[in-house]
Amino acid sequence: MIKVNKSNKAKNKTFEFLTIFSMVFGVVVGGGIYLKNSGPNGVLAQANGNPYLALAVWVFIGVLCSLMMLTFIEAASSKTKSGHSTAQSWANTFVNRKTASLFSIMYVCMYLPILTSIGALFIVKTFFEGIESFTGNKFVETMGREGFMALKIFISTVILVGFSLMNTYTSKPSKLIQSVFTFIKFIPLMCVVVGGFAIFIKDPSGANSFNPSEEWPENNSNVFNLFFATAVPILFAFDGFIYAATLQKDCEHKEVVAPAMLTAIIAVTIFYLLITVGIFFGAEDGDIFGFFNNLFRDTPWVALLFKIIITCTLFTVVNGYTTLMPKTVQSAVEEGFIFNKAKQAKISLIKSGYISMSITLSVYILFLAISIAIGYASNPDGTTEINYFLVADLASSTTVIFAFTAYLIIMIGVLKNRKSGKVEVRKIKGGFVIGIITTILVTVMVGYIYYVFLIDRFLQKEFIDPMLLIVFSIIIFVVWVVNECLISKQDIETNDFVLRLNPKNWFKYNKELEIEKFKRKSNVK
Repeated sequence: MIKVNKSNKAKNKTFEFLTIFSMVFGVVVGGGIYLKNSGPNGVLAQANGNPYLALAVWVFIGVLCSLMMLTFIEAASSKTKSGHSTAQSWANTFVNRKTASLFSIMYVCMYLPILTSIGALFIVKTFFEGIESFTGNKFVETMGREGFMALKIFISTVILVGFSLMNTYTSKPSKLIQSVFTFIKFIPLMCVVVGGFAIFIKDPSGANSFNPSEEWPENNSNVFNLFFATAVPILFAFDGFIYAATLQKDCEHKEVVAPAMLTAIIAVTIFYLLITVGIFFGAEDGDIFGFFNNLFRDTPWVALLFKIIITCTLFTVVNGYTTLMPKTVQSAVEEGFIFNKAKQAKISLIKSGYISMSITLSVYILFLAISIAIGYASNPDGTTEINYFLVADLASSTTVIFAFTAYLIIMIGVLKNRKSGKVEVRKIKGGFVIGIITTILVTVMVGYIYYVFLIDRFLQKEFIDPMLLIVFSIIIFVVWVVNECLISKQDIETNDFVLRLNPKNWFKYNKELEIEKFKRKSNVK
């Protein structure tokens, strides 16, 4: 709840504006900036080493998200008095219940488990890479490659399970962790901005991403493919921005909501650009961790210190998602999006927590098993480290693609509501025209990204990305069909989904007769 000064309206408005601004800024700027500015799947790598293309995409995505925010402010305004304010509930309000169920399953079975798994693995990966760069390969020399990998996986698992259990039974530690580390996370980011420009001023002609010492390997993809491939990791850094729209629920002066949120997203875009330029000045490969190694080459202990700080701030990722997922399961069941045997009965947060942890661990173990198998298959001589983080890292792209597909569907629903007026919303001036333009842009972007990740990746003989898209699409669809059948069986008279699965009933059929037949069979059982 946003506490305001009721006695002074001017101060009240200013306070609400600044509160929303800071909360949006804090929500959006997170672990994505670290994950997607490092490694072979980072922003510069996706742009094939072209820093100017990477910066252009940062600007494009920042502007696009700013415009999208207007539509989601309208969507969230339908839930200011009661009900949940999530993508699933917005889909239920502006599209239909079946779409809301599909989104719920996507978030519960794929989106949140993947991001939680990435967070747990990335924390340990970041910490030990910092230690190894400072001490050398001491752990590998002492424990062996497999032993060191097993240690990192064990610690990641403990973190994942520990946070899942903690946030199932209590919320106090979670709030403290988020509050403290939300401020701390800006320390290394500000260092990147200042340090990157300092490196450039000190040696303008030195090797960096704008002036690399070696050319990047040739990539057969055209500029459009590179543009939209680069958009995916950047979208990951912005993903989650739409939930900032829910902050208006606690605002007395609704007129400050849109300006505050738009200003915050624009500020985030500028901040991300400054960080990216700083990284590009300090590291040829655009790797944020390599940047700290270069900046503190003469004092490696300082580089280690910053990496430890980053590791600590990454705990907010695991903490946040292990807090959110049980609540997502709980709200989806209670709103009727996910089947519950006891119809309309509530599900406890503890039960939701254990369901969430079971699903997350299943995805986590699957990713590890596939990554390790690929690692051993590609390195039979054991000369290089197995990248157990590989599939989880690549799966982050899948989560973003599916998430923005869901956002697009909701945006279309909100625009249709402008014409039908079925749902009461707080209309924003110019929102309809901007919404149409944004929806067209997002449609083009998402459509082309699907092309890049499904077809272009196959042509480039990179099979993991398209396989992840296909496999998770099948899993989500199958679970959704099963869920719809179970919901249909509970109330067959108003929901004949299970009957419609029969090919004979795909077109015209005697609904009343088929329902009676179904009820007789059910009674016999």
